[in-house]
Amino acid sequence: MDSFKKNESITIDGEGLSLRLRAANEDDLENLRQWKNDHRAFFFHKMVISPEQQRAWFNTFKTRSDDFMFIVEVNHSAIGCMGIRLLGEVWDIYNVILGLPDYRKKGYMGKALQAMLNFAQSGNHCPMTLQVLQSNPAVAWYKKNGFVITGEHSDHFSMAYQPNNG
Repeated sequence: MDSFKKNESITIDGEGLSLRLRAANEDDLENLRQWKNDHRAFFFHKMVISPEQQRAWFNTFKTRSDDFMFIVEVNHSAIGCMGIRLLGEVWDIYNVILGLPDYRKKGYMGKALQAMLNFAQSGNHCPMTLQVLQSNPAVAWYKKNGFVITGEHSDHFSMAYQPNNG
C-alpha cells in the first residue's frame, strides 16, 4: 500500500466528470495548509499552521507507511482532502476537508470518502473510526455516509463506519 503515496490514484466513475482521489504531494502543501487554517474551528488543532510547520508535517508523514493523505479532484481541480491511517488494528479517518465551498452538496466528497474506505479495506480489513468535534457540522455528513456515534466525550464524538446503518 505504501507505493500508493508516490504515484497512483483512484478514478471514480461519474456522469460527465472526472472525480479522482490521488495521493497528496509537495505541490499540495499550500492548499492543505490553507484549507486546514480556514477550517481550524472544526478541528482539534486550532492554531494557524505556518508553511514551515506544514512542510515539517509532510516530511514526517512521508515516513509513515500506513498513513495516506488524499487530494480530491473534480475535473483536474483540487477541491478537498482526506486522510486515513492505520493505528494499531483500526483505520483512523482524519482531516476531511472540502476546500472549495462551490462543490458543497454535490456528492463528490461522499464518493471520494467511499473510495478511500474501499482502498483502506482492500489493504487491511479492520474497523474504520474517526473523532469529530461535536460542534462540527460534518457529524451529520458522517452519519449520512455510514458512520454511527460510538462514544460521546466532553467536546467530541467517536464514530465508527457501519455501512448497513447509513
